[in-house]
Amino acid sequence: MTKTGLGQFKILDISTGISGPFAARMFGDYGSEVIKIESPQLGDPARRLGPFHHDDPHPEKSLTYFYLNSNKKGITLNLETAEGRQIFKDLIKSSDGLIESFGPGYLDSLGLSYGEIEQINPKIVVTKISPFGENGPYRDFQGNDLLYQAMSGIMYSSGAYHREPLKHGHPQTLWMAGIIAAYAASAGLFTAQRSGQGQYIDLSTAESAAAHHYTSPVRYIYNGFIERRAPKNESGSTKGVKFEGIVPAKDGYMGPTFQWGRQRGNYKDYVTLLDRPEIDDPRFASEADRQQHLEELDTILMPILEEMPKFEYFNKAMGDGWVAAIVQTSEDLVNCPQLDERAYFTEVEHPVIGSTKIPGEVFRLPKAPWSVRGVAPTHGQHNHEVYGELGYSSDEVVTLRKQGTI
Repeated sequence: MTKTGLGQFKILDISTGISGPFAARMFGDYGSEVIKIESPQLGDPARRLGPFHHDDPHPEKSLTYFYLNSNKKGITLNLETAEGRQIFKDLIKSSDGLIESFGPGYLDSLGLSYGEIEQINPKIVVTKISPFGENGPYRDFQGNDLLYQAMSGIMYSSGAYHREPLKHGHPQTLWMAGIIAAYAASAGLFTAQRSGQGQYIDLSTAESAAAHHYTSPVRYIYNGFIERRAPKNESGSTKGVKFEGIVPAKDGYMGPTFQWGRQRGNYKDYVTLLDRPEIDDPRFASEADRQQHLEELDTILMPILEEMPKFEYFNKAMGDGWVAAIVQTSEDLVNCPQLDERAYFTEVEHPVIGSTKIPGEVFRLPKAPWSVRGVAPTHGQHNHEVYGELGYSSDEVVTLRKQGTI
């Protein structure tokens, strides 16, 4: 029997959206039994979050929900009923972890505070994901990715010099919080195995974002310097749209640099890379020389690079030891030879969506590998299985459903 990295744990996932479900999914990916608990009426709001398969806004066709909830069992449960709360307590008794993202005080108001959960199961690890954490003046405020990117300082250092701060297109703060939540919950679970004592993990999404942008506040603490967006003269800046930044290619965008391995390369070798001996120029011989003539360098190199296909440049430059980047579209990613070689995308079959690919293994754990053991559950798909394990008969499960308890 194949060993799994986290197969010894049973996790209850009553979170919604992206961060909590992503954290719980990572446990499922490496063997944990993860039970996704949704409201009986509408389920997780992520079911209504696009993109949708073939643009059909069906609750079982949200590709976001589909990706976030693979390798989970799915049940419905109404925590606002007395019987629903009792069933939840029964589930807690046999679980190792709980991931939740309700507003501050919500579970407390239902008689399901951490103190009460701890009395039921002293070893359980509860991971609470909230916008700003469980205390502080912003405790009760709501949040979203735009807010987290803005308040973390990420936006202030993103964008062009003369333009307003720029939000990154992807809601990265929500996914970062999910990764940190999984890491924190894992630490709590392995600690509980040794000590026999669970704990309550208080995770702020805003702080998770700020932790990924640590250099700016550290610079301010050290010398009072406020880092901002790309410099006024973008030549030579990795934040700019000139050489060393992101520049146009014949079929998209790429990031050319003078970085050669861990050191700065020389201009003559770069001329050889481009196969353009006519642009060799003593003004650019050394790094110090180039810094004195950045704009002239842009005038020479940018037109040449604009005529080069991005993958042709990337493969040639990287093959010769130069550091280069390509800005990949979603189509490029799906067809990326590196990801294909590592089997990053996995073909799966869903009862409503049908056959499709999803991003797969993020890291390799060969002695306890990742696997797709089940696609995202349909709404309440595993009610009979999970509640049957608690001792409910099939008829009783049907009655609970009719009563609105599940």
